[in-house]
Amino acid sequence: MKMKKGLVIGVGGQGILLFTRILGEACIKEDVPIILSEVHGMAQRGGTVESYISIYGKSPYVSEGEGDFLIGLEPIEALRFINRVKKDALLLINTTPVLPPSVKDGLEPMPDLDAYFNQIKSYFPKIYFISGEEIAKKLGSSKVINVAMLGASVALNIFPISKETFKSVIVQIFPENLQKLNLEAFELGYRAVSI
Repeated sequence: MKMKKGLVIGVGGQGILLFTRILGEACIKEDVPIILSEVHGMAQRGGTVESYISIYGKSPYVSEGEGDFLIGLEPIEALRFINRVKKDALLLINTTPVLPPSVKDGLEPMPDLDAYFNQIKSYFPKIYFISGEEIAKKLGSSKVINVAMLGASVALNIFPISKETFKSVIVQIFPENLQKLNLEAFELGYRAVSI
């Protein structure tokens, strides 16, 4: 199998570590070699969380222009790391931002993300957007955006793992009272970008 490297990017509280745990467990179930490395310094205060992933590789670190994929749970953070991927990389970005405190407090304006999205669409031919907020509203929980993004990444064949294996890991990891909610989030994310 061909080596594949990439990143999952967001901010603290979005469940990026849970995203990579589910991915890691799914790879173990299917005997797919994976290396994960996470950086989550000030994550508890809403800081950046970076998860580096290498499938069939030796090092998870992704240098500039090296990544085969980027999954951005937070769009501003995704834009900050976009230089790490190749031009033909597959990008999956949640369009729902987590507002920084300075924007929430009215000290700074929110940047026009649509202008940035239109700019990067002209450079990256394989870019997909998903509204985590819409999925969260349908399910009544903002805590499922990470699992919805995982479902979308499976629909886009970012990872060489079956949909059924991911679903079985979700059942295995989550307590019984959260299994149905997370399976629904996974399915809505999957359907949001099915190609």
